[in-house]
Amino acid sequence: MSPPDTSLRERLRRLGASGTSPRAHPATPVREAGAACGAGDGIEVLSARFAPAHRHGRWALGECIDAVTGDREGVDPSHTVWLDTETTGLAGGTGTYVFLVGLGSVSGAGFVIEQFLLRRLSAEGRFLSAIQARLAGARRLVTFNGQRFDWPLLEARWILTRLRPAPVDLHTDLIHSARRLWHRVLGTHRLSAIEAEVLGAPRPDDIPGWMIPQVYVQYLRTSDRAALEPILAHNRADLLALLGLHAQVARVLGDPHQAGPIDWEGAGVLLARRAEHRQAAACFERSLRAALEDRDRWRVLRRCVAEHRALGDGRRVRALWEAAARDHPWGDGHRPRILAEVAKARERAGDLAGAHAAAEEALSAATALHARGTPHPPHLMDGLMRKVSRLGRLL
Repeated sequence: MSPPDTSLRERLRRLGASGTSPRAHPATPVREAGAACGAGDGIEVLSARFAPAHRHGRWALGECIDAVTGDREGVDPSHTVWLDTETTGLAGGTGTYVFLVGLGSVSGAGFVIEQFLLRRLSAEGRFLSAIQARLAGARRLVTFNGQRFDWPLLEARWILTRLRPAPVDLHTDLIHSARRLWHRVLGTHRLSAIEAEVLGAPRPDDIPGWMIPQVYVQYLRTSDRAALEPILAHNRADLLALLGLHAQVARVLGDPHQAGPIDWEGAGVLLARRAEHRQAAACFERSLRAALEDRDRWRVLRRCVAEHRALGDGRRVRALWEAAARDHPWGDGHRPRILAEVAKARERAGDLAGAHAAAEEALSAATALHARGTPHPPHLMDGLMRKVSRLGRLL
C-alpha cells in the first residue's frame, strides 16, 4: 500500500519533530558523558538507562532480564548485546548505509541502550570503527531478522571501509522463534504486531519504517537534528521490544502451558531442537487436539512420535498410531501410511498377527489408490507387499 499523500514536514510535525513540541518518546536519552566521538566528528553517541522497574508492556525490564538469564540456553548478560539498526534503504545492498545502530546491554540490574548516530556520511569509517570497538567484548548478539538484514549489512559496510567485521560467537535471531510461536496465531510475526498483542506494548505514535530512510535523507539536506528524534525513539523502542520478546520466548519454552495463545506445533519444534523431548511431545499432543487438515495432522503426528521415540517410550508410540488409525477419518492419501506405521508399531511390540492384519489393510488401501490413479508415496506398495509377505512367513 502506498504511503498517504501528506508532506514529510507534516508527518514529522505529527510525530513531534521539526521544531514542534516533542511527544513523550520512551526514555529520552542523555548524551554519553566522555563519548569518544561527538557530533563535531560527524558521529553522535547517546545513552539511555532503564531501571529494572521500567515497564515495556506487561512486564518490567527486571523481570525480562531475569527470564533471559534464567533460560536453559544460559545467556550471559555481561557478554550479550541486543542490536537494532536503521538504514537508508529497506532492501539492503552495497548502496545502503547504516546510519543508526542501537545496542542494548545489561548493566547492573538495569538495561542500557547506546545509540550510534551517523551525522555525516563522510564520517562512516569512524562511525563503524566506534561500533566495532563497542562490540569487541560481545560474545552473543540478539536481533530480529538480523541474520538476513542488520548483520550482513553491517559486515558489508565494515568490509567496504576496510575494517574487519566484529567477531561474534553466537547470533540469536528471534524472528525464527517468533514465526514458530505466533505467526499462525496472529497471522503475522512482525515485531510490531508481537509487541502489541503479546507484550502488550502498542506504539500508536511510532514513525512507520518506510518513512525512516526519507527522513534521514531529508536531514542530510537540511541538518535539522530535531527531525531525527522520532527515529531515535523508534530505535529505542525496538530494543526494548527485542528484550521483551527474548524474555517471552524464554518463558514460553520454560513453561508452554502458562504462555497464553501460542502455536503448539511451533513450540514443540523449538523445544525439540533443544532436546527437551518430553516438553516437545506434550506440545505436539496439544496441537493434535486441534482441528487440523490431514496434511498438517500427519506432520504433527510424525513429530510427536519422533519425540516419544527419543524418550524410548515405544508404548506411547504405538498408542499414538493406533489412535490415529482408529479415531480420525483420514483421507485416502494418508490412510495407507497411517496403517503402515501401525503395522511397524505392532511388530516392534511383538504383536505379529496384529502387524500382519494392519499391513494387509494398508496394502489394500494403497492398491485402491493405485487403481484410481491417486498420487501416493513412491514404492509404498512394494514396501507393503514385502512386509505382508515377511510377516506372513513369521506367523
